Amino acid sequence: MNTTNRKFSLEGKLSAIVALSVTLGLCILVLFSIFIDELLIALIIALPISLVISIWLVRKLAQDHNIKIAAIHNGMLNLMDNDFSVSIANTGKDELNEIIAIFNQLSEKLRNERQHVYQRELLLDMVIQHSNMGVVLIDQEDRVIYSNGFAKDILNAGKPINGLYFSDAIKLTSDLLREIISQRKEGLFRVRESSGDELYHITTGRFILNARKHEVLLIKRMTFELHRQEAVIWKKVIRTITHELNNSLAPISSMAHSGQLLVEQEKYNQLSVVFETIGERAQHLKHFIDGYARIAKLPMPEKKIVDWSEFIKKLSVALEFSFDGNMPASPGYFDPVQIQQVITNLLKNAHESGSAADQICLTLEQNTQCSVLKVLDRGTGMSANIMENALLPFYTTKQSGSGIGLSLCREIVDAHGGHISLENRKGGGLCVKILLPNAPATS
Repeated sequence: MNTTNRKFSLEGKLSAIVALSVTLGLCILVLFSIFIDELLIALIIALPISLVISIWLVRKLAQDHNIKIAAIHNGMLNLMDNDFSVSIANTGKDELNEIIAIFNQLSEKLRNERQHVYQRELLLDMVIQHSNMGVVLIDQEDRVIYSNGFAKDILNAGKPINGLYFSDAIKLTSDLLREIISQRKEGLFRVRESSGDELYHITTGRFILNARKHEVLLIKRMTFELHRQEAVIWKKVIRTITHELNNSLAPISSMAHSGQLLVEQEKYNQLSVVFETIGERAQHLKHFIDGYARIAKLPMPEKKIVDWSEFIKKLSVALEFSFDGNMPASPGYFDPVQIQQVITNLLKNAHESGSAADQICLTLEQNTQCSVLKVLDRGTGMSANIMENALLPFYTTKQSGSGIGLSLCREIVDAHGGHISLENRKGGGLCVKILLPNAPATS
């Protein structure tokens, strides 16, 4: 604590009062002893006068300090009541004035922090209120203590729900949505409403706030977003199909016209080339359409116990690769036909990546939850942009590709409850990792 600006400390003032009282008493004693021969009588007269003056000086000092102490006391009470607008006048330079200065600094700091927090709360409230996600905060008495406008629209036809019991706040919702929310279910739910089917994503969470249990409920209406995504996908499908149809029909039309001219010129010996070209383009178009049909007609996987050794052996018949590692002790649990299609497609891509055949590898590991298959190559790998879109339907970088292969692999793996991911390898090449859940435990 800085004391360089003090005039007098409290200890100094008290010492000064004592010294002044003693000096004054001695002066009075000497003065009276001159006029009165008896020293005892002079002492009796001088002592009360000195004592009265001392008491008066102490009271004046205490009065000033009591005022400052009372001001600090009241200021602290205001801080406890979250009133940070109070400051105390500070004119002296002693210990109490230093405390008052610190109090004023503390009050100003709390005031500034409160203003900062208030501004952040305003910003957060504005963001939440204009969010397209319903937010509801519920206390341990099951009362709604906060909600945004979107939540009120979903739960109570736009009417305020703050302060209501949560069961009363959701009375106006549809029966199915009310049941889902009441049971605090989480996930994606399709709900039939008067305006049509709506898709909701619901999330709940619990936490402690001010030593009280609270629950937050997040409700997002996904219908519009899904419709928008569907529209984007359909536009992309239409563009891709149109492009492929034009690429096939234009040559067919041109060759048909050429064939007609050859017939008119009676050059029948050249018609075989025309028919061969038309057949090739028609076959390409059929192959393209069949690829799209495979995604649309993909059946649900028929999972069963699969012996890994037999499964790997069948894979090695179709394409060349090396197997790295030991066979897991436990069998796999998946649809062997569909997963074989996935691995075969990935191995085919590895061979087309520019990798040497002897550097294409399949690994297999198993833990308590899933089996992990990896297809590794030393090809050109993928750029960040290609890797981001590689698993999307109809995305391809091949001139003759349809964008079906990797997206079909993802559809199959997702249908198994698994996950597929891509990443570039150090030193070049690509790693495609597939996670397949193990067989459920039997009791």
